[in-house]
Amino acid sequence: MAQVIERLMMDHDLGLVLLAGAICVVGAIATMNLSVRVRGGRRKALRLVFVAFCAGATVWSTHFVAMLAYLTNVPMTYELGLTTLSFVAGTVLIGIGFGVAIHGQGGRSAGLLGGAILGAGVVVLHYVGMAAVRLPGILSYQPALAVVSVAVSLGLGSLALGGMFGRHPGGAKSVGILLMVGMILSLHFTAMGAANVVHGVALGGATNGISRAGLAIAVAVVSLLILAFGLAGAILDKKFSHRRATEADRFRTLADGAFEGLVVHRAGTILDANAAARHLFGPSDTLAGASVRGWFEETDQAGADRFLAGAGDETLEVELRGSEGTSFPAEVSRRRILASDGAEAELLAIRDLTSRKESEARIVHLALHDPLTDLPNRRFFLEMAEKAISEVYRTGDRVAFLTVGMDNFKAINDIHGHSAGDALLRATGERIRATLRDGDFCARMGGDEFAILQTRVTSVTETLALAGRLLDALRDPVRLPGGDVAASGSIGAAFFPEDGHRMDGLLRNALTAMHRAKADGKATLRFFEADMDAALVGRRILESGLGRALSEGRFFLEYQPIVESRGRKAVAFEALVRWRDPELGLVTPAEFVPIAEETGLIVPIGEFVVREAIRAAASWPESLRVAINLSAVQFRQRGLVAVVRQALEEYGVPGHRVELEVTETLLVENRQAAVRTLRELKGLGMRISMDDFGTGYSSLSYLQSFPFDKIKIDQSFVADLAQNDQNAAIVRAILALGKSLRMKVVAEGVETMQQADLLEDFGCDELQGFLLARPMAASEIASYLARQEPARPTLVAVSAA
Repeated sequence: MAQVIERLMMDHDLGLVLLAGAICVVGAIATMNLSVRVRGGRRKALRLVFVAFCAGATVWSTHFVAMLAYLTNVPMTYELGLTTLSFVAGTVLIGIGFGVAIHGQGGRSAGLLGGAILGAGVVVLHYVGMAAVRLPGILSYQPALAVVSVAVSLGLGSLALGGMFGRHPGGAKSVGILLMVGMILSLHFTAMGAANVVHGVALGGATNGISRAGLAIAVAVVSLLILAFGLAGAILDKKFSHRRATEADRFRTLADGAFEGLVVHRAGTILDANAAARHLFGPSDTLAGASVRGWFEETDQAGADRFLAGAGDETLEVELRGSEGTSFPAEVSRRRILASDGAEAELLAIRDLTSRKESEARIVHLALHDPLTDLPNRRFFLEMAEKAISEVYRTGDRVAFLTVGMDNFKAINDIHGHSAGDALLRATGERIRATLRDGDFCARMGGDEFAILQTRVTSVTETLALAGRLLDALRDPVRLPGGDVAASGSIGAAFFPEDGHRMDGLLRNALTAMHRAKADGKATLRFFEADMDAALVGRRILESGLGRALSEGRFFLEYQPIVESRGRKAVAFEALVRWRDPELGLVTPAEFVPIAEETGLIVPIGEFVVREAIRAAASWPESLRVAINLSAVQFRQRGLVAVVRQALEEYGVPGHRVELEVTETLLVENRQAAVRTLRELKGLGMRISMDDFGTGYSSLSYLQSFPFDKIKIDQSFVADLAQNDQNAAIVRAILALGKSLRMKVVAEGVETMQQADLLEDFGCDELQGFLLARPMAASEIASYLARQEPARPTLVAVSAA
């Protein structure tokens, strides 16, 4: 090394040495600026040619400027062919070296190999250029220094390109430039230090070839080209740096605006992340440089290994750990990309699936639960029942199916409104759920019906105990905004396997038992019995036929006269609704009216009776009146007054010709509302009668709270009037009550002359029954009246029963 420095100081023009160094620095800068644009740009081959030319020109100019700086007292020329070959051969090798480093797939090894080739190109250019020297003497080299020069060139070249273009680049372009400058200068001056010239013998002749002046001109031209490349490179570098910065800002804005977390990593080490990723996994100052393994639980490092081992474009769902240490479900899409440093990396797009999973769970919950009570629905119940039945085959236990129907729910819903009905259903669902033991299952089947699946039943007493708890819980009043409401429940039970083996049959049997419980007085339990099924089938036939009968117009009215007790002249007609079915024949009101009331079809049937009776009465003499017997269910409809008013106006019948017959039942259910509606109806001019007086909940307070115009004695008191002194006493009391309250009294069910005479003697105002006349068609009324002598004003009473 001392010899190299001594030669540099003693045998060289330091000014030209500095010039050579400056050319080397400018050329190295230009070369590296151009080389970093080859990988990511278009026209890569052409750009690589420019890089090779710039690097070769840099080395060649540096070499020959340094040669011009070499001080000698002998003439020195340069052989043209070798001089040209030094440039061409060196440039080609240098280009190959850059090509291997830039485009090689071996990562850092490709950069090191390309750098070594670069160093080899510099060696070839230098020593071929030295071979072109012609001077009077013999040129030789000290082997040790010559080897050192080659090793230094190869080593520094490998470090220069290995650092800039390896898989893990250092990211410092200036380091690569310095290494390239050091490689070129150290090679040249080390090789010059190894050179020895023995004067006295002409080496190919000193007068042939390019003179030092000619070489100076050539070097100047090439140096100017290098300066031009350097200037252009600087300008382009600034321009492209600004463009890169602008694009980086734009892409950063786009990336930070993405809803998905975007992370770039290499071998599990995070290089960059967008705002969404930082929100998921932590701030950028802790995220950059961290490991992807930190996203996985410490107990799931095998999952981290599988994740990092994945390759190619794929999308997978994994459980990741967020910045707060809590896990969340994520969908991760991965793709291989080139990172900002130009090396290969992997882009991860991470979507937090927490909201989607919660939505999916909510959808599943809604699909299997009733939205009002949040109890399982029918579908969920059937699934659980199938599982319970399959378990029975293994254990040998029984399964009980219980259906719970709320008593009088429709009346409560109509009186208090649907919001109160919904609140009652929710409260009922909570009470049912609270009575169950572990392993039992309840569901809302629809309407006011609930179902219970009692599993592992070893004895009927277990079902009796459950039913007892249910009945007690449902008996307690429910507090609603409008006041407390008492709503009991009726329960039916069926067992697997005794009462059926199919799911639909078991539920149907439990439902049949529940309807029997309602029919037997409500608020009780009934177990399924075989004979219940036949009754249920008949009921269902009537239910399905009622709807068809209404739409097909199969209801009609018949009229039964009501006569004065004295003179037996007709004073009224009661209209009786009838149903003739093509398959069932004539169905009596006693059969279909209770079902119509339970299903709500009594409302449209009642409207038909009102309109048809008023329409018929419109064609009768003005002395005739029409009375309408209202069902309690029909009476609860808020539009009743409007229906009656519209019929009166449509057929031109004045209100004083209409008389309404009501039972005490509607007064019991909601006395205040009933009285208000009755007053509205009476405001239209109509008369109001209390039907079936003496039965049910008869109370003098009802007569006091509303001024009825007429009382009708139930036929049960008339049937054995002559034989039963107690009934006779009751009839006399009712007649006396009616007279004192200035109300007319009608006796129903008169079938014998003895009954008629007794009632006449007791002072009854009007009679009705088969003795006097049977129900007749509307077309027969005219002939019936024609057979009567002129009578007092006649009353027509209409009944839906």
